[in-house]
Amino acid sequence: MLYALPDHNVMETLLPGIQDRHLPVDEAVERIHNRPGLVPVAVNPEGGCLVYFADIGETPLKEWKYIYTIERLAGENAIDDMFVTDLALLERDDAAGDGISPTGLIFHVSRCGSTLFTKALARSSANLCVNQGGPLQEGFWAAVTDHWRHDPEINERNLKMFRNLVLLMTRKRCPEYRRSFVKFISWNIIYQEFIRAAFPDAAPLFIYRNPVEVIATVLQETTAVLRAKGTRQAYMLTRLPPEDTAKMSDVEYLAHCYACYFEIALNAGEASGLHIVNFEQLRHPESFSDVLSRGLNLRPDASELSQMREQYHYYSKDDSDKTVYTGDSDDLLEILGADDRRLIERICGEGLDRLNHSGCNIFPAT
Repeated sequence: MLYALPDHNVMETLLPGIQDRHLPVDEAVERIHNRPGLVPVAVNPEGGCLVYFADIGETPLKEWKYIYTIERLAGENAIDDMFVTDLALLERDDAAGDGISPTGLIFHVSRCGSTLFTKALARSSANLCVNQGGPLQEGFWAAVTDHWRHDPEINERNLKMFRNLVLLMTRKRCPEYRRSFVKFISWNIIYQEFIRAAFPDAAPLFIYRNPVEVIATVLQETTAVLRAKGTRQAYMLTRLPPEDTAKMSDVEYLAHCYACYFEIALNAGEASGLHIVNFEQLRHPESFSDVLSRGLNLRPDASELSQMREQYHYYSKDDSDKTVYTGDSDDLLEILGADDRRLIERICGEGLDRLNHSGCNIFPAT
């Protein structure tokens, strides 16, 4: 699947030859200023580190992942300008003058309703939603961690580069845009402190779910974090030695990843006001307005709220709106064997219980 591959590899497949169109930074900045549809589509951390750009015009980001909008446009031969330039572009003060600073930052555990939530937000023409944007998934983080050798330093250079990268993705390409929201890939929660330091005024939200259900769903498809098992990146995701994760089953490894995410979210909630919501509440349309107001400080009028709630009628990973959402299978918890369920409970159970009862939970368990 596209979303399980490094973002620059995906773009070199979708946009053949993009890697050969290298522009000097000054020329790239001038072209970006002259073409409001140019946005970053990947960061290649190899060699000298490059940022990939493509012109998507005024196309709204309605697909359930950022890369699927690029894929559709590439298939329609609708991208008429693309190039790569040095990462140094992100250090420029004039790189992203027309970006909309995020209203909300959406973190999640995976397969937990975050796509539903973000696509609901995107149904309002006022909201620009970056749904797991490729440049934010892996390439940038590999660049600022020296390929997972250390945590990203929270310094002005790194924060400026990150701010510019996000603001270039949230360019005001359509006059209707008034707000932007950024939903990160699940494992980006490990960098929430860095991300929030770059955008301290944005409301942060963490969406989670019973990890047995999450892992049962993940194993029916795939996830990018499985590629990291046994590598330095796996230490970032689990805080366990790479050689230990290499020996684990996929179930055990994913459980340790999610336990780490839970711990980070809990600590951030207690220390700095990260709001938390469980999929069990989020999946009900009547809860949507509470999550908006209490989680993102957003209070749309009745018309806009109704427009966003329309997404609850449809399966969020069908961008055609042809598949009516009927809920998950009743036997989802039974997909995994009893031993695997007990293993997940042992690794994640305490964190899940604390999330359910946290004072930062929008709907805490009683």
